[in-house]
Amino acid sequence: MSVYRALQDQRLGMTLLMAFTWLLLVRACLLLHSGVLPEAGRMLLSDMAGAAILTGLLMLARTALLRCVLVVGLGCLLMASAMHLAAHGTYPRLAMISKSADPVFLVSSVLNPQLLLLPVYIGLAWLLVRTYRWLVPSPPPQATSAALLVVITTLIYLAASHSLTTARNNPVASLLAQIPGAILAPAGSQVGKEVAKEATIDEDDDYFQADMAQPDVDNPPNVLLIMVEGLSAGYFPSISEYHGLTPAISLEKLEYALNNKGFRLYRNALSMERQTDRGTFAILCGRYPDFQRLSTKMADVADAKAFPVCMPEMLRSRGYITAYWQAAPLEYMSKDRFMPRAGFSRVTGADVFATGDGEQEGWGPPDPVYFADIARRLRKLDENESRWLVTLLNVGTHHPFDTGGEIAADNGDSTPLPTTPQEARRNAMSVMERVLIGFLDDMEQSGVLDNTLVVLTSDESGGFVRQDRTAFPLDGNTGVLAIRPPHPDRLQDYADRDRIVAQLDIPLTILDATGTGEPTTPMTGRSLLSQDKLEERELMLADTYTGMKFFLRESGQLLACTESLVRCETWRFTPGRLFGSLSPSDQPPFLTLEQRLRLFDEAAKLPTDPPDDTRP
Repeated sequence: MSVYRALQDQRLGMTLLMAFTWLLLVRACLLLHSGVLPEAGRMLLSDMAGAAILTGLLMLARTALLRCVLVVGLGCLLMASAMHLAAHGTYPRLAMISKSADPVFLVSSVLNPQLLLLPVYIGLAWLLVRTYRWLVPSPPPQATSAALLVVITTLIYLAASHSLTTARNNPVASLLAQIPGAILAPAGSQVGKEVAKEATIDEDDDYFQADMAQPDVDNPPNVLLIMVEGLSAGYFPSISEYHGLTPAISLEKLEYALNNKGFRLYRNALSMERQTDRGTFAILCGRYPDFQRLSTKMADVADAKAFPVCMPEMLRSRGYITAYWQAAPLEYMSKDRFMPRAGFSRVTGADVFATGDGEQEGWGPPDPVYFADIARRLRKLDENESRWLVTLLNVGTHHPFDTGGEIAADNGDSTPLPTTPQEARRNAMSVMERVLIGFLDDMEQSGVLDNTLVVLTSDESGGFVRQDRTAFPLDGNTGVLAIRPPHPDRLQDYADRDRIVAQLDIPLTILDATGTGEPTTPMTGRSLLSQDKLEERELMLADTYTGMKFFLRESGQLLACTESLVRCETWRFTPGRLFGSLSPSDQPPFLTLEQRLRLFDEAAKLPTDPPDDTRP
């Protein structure tokens, strides 16, 4: 039988209809699990492609062994997709599989009560195969036709999709469509490097500027840098209202407390990337994070393969005591070796909170335990006459959102189940809100903040700032930045709250505020103390989970590109209202492909020559 006659087989149509109906059932389960509502139109188109691929796979699974493999594979894929949607708003990326296989990640984030739903998803997969066997007791024998259906549909899906992992995609088609890219990525990267060598970047297109005020500081302050895992400015009511966002979380009490304590909360803050190691690197070292599939910058520094000059090291060289205290295990992402090389003289992680038998639970201590311990350590440190820089990173607001059993007051007496859409996240953020307010009150009353610059930010934006069906660029880059100088009257020296700010600006701001910056500081960004606004600021950003890369011009242009940088869409925005005014434009890309490749190639570079002084 020819391929043409195979396509006319009635059994093929029955299987297509059954697979499409099954995928709609799967959509309902994913929605109930994650609470993420996709765009209906594009969702149906992607499910049609997924149904065609499933039809081919069902036709190929002719033996009992292959049918078992298909059932288990589909069940695990649906489970992973549901968990990733709930945690990040996207489907999993094949490029991230190595990080997901890390023992620390598996034990802390994957092995949680949500896995109790795995039999449900395997049962759904079994239902698909069993229904197919009932409807089509004698499957078409042409394996070639089935294989062609899978391959051709996957390639068409790959060519038509701008991002393969957004919620509007089909999880089956999305996974298979990522395989060609995973195989060809090394070759494509090398081709991109060769093309980038031929590109020229106009002087006006400078994405690596550093702008500092360099004031004379008579009494340098201490610095408390607080990174709250997954926090977004979109969670603050005034900012979400300003941009017209409908976030899944509202932190009204925290915003009220920050305002009362003299913080300036910036309304256009950008998170450079997703994932902790990428965001933390930008915040500490003032350089672009790793925009590649797998981030290696932090590991390269840890392994003494790269030697960037980072902000903690510059403060330590001026006599500051530098401490990095996080709640999660330091070994994950090589922070146990990176942080000392970045300039921290005191580094602790989850191991200090180990139980009596030496074991730590999950990612680390819940926020009530963590911030109480940090408060004690800070009071003791502040008794020292030396200046200090303390950097914090909590873990309670990281999936699976362990609060140590504490429930937010507005949740009543009900325990938020991890499988309830976004309820566990909301509860974790509410508990963090209460604990962080108490922590700041404690530090203020004990005098720790009397001469302390406090910077509140996040290692990455948790997203979930739009609950409608329409996805916009930068939803995963809606960062947070709030700053409080030691003396309230000095807040007037800092940039206006509507200026576009980024994680890259944090280290330069700290160096300016402490008087430790230098004219030749090898960083990128703009200090918040720098009042001379550039005519046009340009930045590069990316979203790890959607695979998108962005070029932003502060004047009001955004270029949103696929991971390969080949296909791009132009957007426009009002500079003072970045997230709330984004709209598609028919303007051509303001950078050529060669320029785009060149810029990201430059952003990936780090100095490989060690400094003159010896580092730990």
